[in-house]
Amino acid sequence: MVLSAICYRARIDGSSLDGLSCADVDLLLDRTRRLNRLNGVTGVLLRQGDHVLLWLEGEASGLADSRTCAEGDLRLSRVEIICEGPLDTRLFPHCWLCLANGRDDRMEMPAKVAEVLTGTAPADLSRVRDAVACLARRLEDCRFTRAALLV
Repeated sequence: MVLSAICYRARIDGSSLDGLSCADVDLLLDRTRRLNRLNGVTGVLLRQGDHVLLWLEGEASGLADSRTCAEGDLRLSRVEIICEGPLDTRLFPHCWLCLANGRDDRMEMPAKVAEVLTGTAPADLSRVRDAVACLARRLEDCRFTRAALLV
């Protein structure tokens, strides 16, 4: 298995999410997570205002399928690949799709991630990986809580 990563950003039509209940958002995420699980894809989705940053990792065929679905999402526009290439290890081995919401006051947007979100593309894969790794570390810090709660 050749492990690869792709990171892209897009604009999201926030009005398409306004009025959706948390349950509706969970259903949207569950569908994407099921697809990612079938494709062997893991990663993170970061929403900051009307922008999203998506880091996906897996085999090339699975990444292509997940990417096609995301590019076909009518809520997204200006989909732009930031970087893609081979990856040594997964950053999110246990997350079919982790949602990080930069609009949530409990989560401060890491400076390196903000740079990736607003920087120029293409960018160096290792630099983007390092930026996104801070989100993976936050999840790793929660591993004991997840285990204790059997999540």
